[in-house]
Amino acid sequence: MVKSKPKYTVIKDTREQDGWFFSPYDRCTGMEVATMKTGDYTIKGYEDLVCVERKGSVTEIATNLGKKKKAFQAEMERMKNFDFRFILLEFSASDVIDYPLNLLSEEEGVLYSHYLNQNIRDFFQLYEKIYNKPAESFKLPKFKRFEVVEQTKITGKYLIKSLMEISIRYNTSVIFCDNKHNAFLICNSIFKRLSDLFESYDRDSEKAKIFKF
Repeated sequence: MVKSKPKYTVIKDTREQDGWFFSPYDRCTGMEVATMKTGDYTIKGYEDLVCVERKGSVTEIATNLGKKKKAFQAEMERMKNFDFRFILLEFSASDVIDYPLNLLSEEEGVLYSHYLNQNIRDFFQLYEKIYNKPAESFKLPKFKRFEVVEQTKITGKYLIKSLMEISIRYNTSVIFCDNKHNAFLICNSIFKRLSDLFESYDRDSEKAKIFKF
């Protein structure tokens, strides 16, 4: 008789407002919502071993590594208490490297390039095409979309450096998932693999010994 694969229940933190939803499917029995001191998701019964932190945008991680750096570092310190810890990013490495220019749309990025290079003619032509209005009285310093980029102190280079430092210093898996859907699938795959691992240790009565590093 073939032994069935172990099932698992996901626990989601109460503060997660726009995260992933794990419905009963395949080996997942569903999701419960509870208050978690650290992280956004874990596996029921293994809350002391598994910690998954979700980051929905480059702007969010930029805030974590900028204005809220002390609080984020404190959370990383707490995550060290978990044997399996992950930060899943719902964006790509390119999104991070291109920050803050990727706060602009693709066309606005070209427009901004004209602005920086003082290609005045090309700038005004593209501006009128994008926004469908004349630019005779347009004043560059008052263009708020550019001001957002120029006033952002955090750079993509700094973000990549900080994320790699977190990965190394805290021995935490930092995974670029490209988008929200992929991040959900990767998290679900992680939970499946961990569920298999925990079941094998439970079966051999080795769990308590194995996780005392």
